[in-house]
Parts: sequence; C-alpha cells; structure tokens
Amino acid sequence: MGLGMMLIKLASGFVALVICMKWTGTKGISNLTPIDFIWSIMLSEIFGNGLYDPQVKWYVVLIMLLAWCAIKLLFDKIMFHTDKVEIFISGKEVLIIRDGELDHKMLEKNCLDLRDLKEALRKQSIFSINEVEHAYLEKDGSITVKKKAAFEPVTKGDLNIKVK
Repeated sequence: MGLGMMLIKLASGFVALVICMKWTGTKGISNLTPIDFIWSIMLSEIFGNGLYDPQVKWYVVLIMLLAWCAIKLLFDKIMFHTDKVEIFISGKEVLIIRDGELDHKMLEKNCLDLRDLKEALRKQSIFSINEVEHAYLEKDGSITVKKKAAFEPVTKGDLNIKVK
C-alpha cells in the first residue's frame, strides 16, 4: 500500500470519526459508560485495522465506521426508551450510607473499599463518615453526599436574615 492510499484512509477515517462523535453525541471520556467504552475500543479497532491492512479499501473502512456508529446510535435509543436495558447496561446509583450507617454489603458488592470511600468524602471536605446522613455511589463511580443537618453550613435563612 502506498503512502498516498494510507493518507487517504487516514484523512477519510478521521473525518468519519469526527462525524461519528458528533452523530452519537459523545462528549468526553469522563462520562463513559461500559457501552461507550466498548464502542470506543471497537471504533479504534475498525479504524486501526482498516488503516494498515492493504487489502481493505478506504471506502470499506468508512462504511464500517459509519455502520458501527449507527449500531451505537440505535443501542443508545433503545437504552433511552427502555429503563430495564439501561439499568442492566449502565447500572444505577446505590445507597452506601443510609441514616448515617455504612452499608458494608453494598460497598463489597460494588467493589468499593473504605479507603476509597473516605478519599471521595475528603474530596468533598467531609473528614468523618459521622457527618454523612446519606451517600450514593453514582453510575459513574462518583459519590454524592447529603450531610447531617448539624454539619450543614449555616445559611442566611437559618438566621432569619432577609435577602434583598
């Protein structure tokens, strides 16, 4: 395969990837679901293998990239309209601290150890689990916390100060 053909494959593949990203609404790595991760790996395999295999024509690479994007888009639509499929694939949030009590079974089930939980709490300026009323392990792996009322910051409303 000549350099010219490889450049054509590279340029057309890049354009197709950009179109796929725009078409499927992919924004960034931080919000990847398991399906997005699989999709990204397969997309790179289709593009990479097609780029370096001299027997694969450039238009075949384009067709395969666009077909894979169409499959992803269809799957996203199914997940959007079917809660059970979305929960099965992406999971759902899990209550790991309820009424100030740590749920060790949920931590273990979700492969989250106490050190990781404490680190996530510290990142939210919470240095003791005793400050937490409820905490959720979100689908993306982050921790969402509701502090106990005694540990919430005082507001102007708490002090009956009128705000203009």
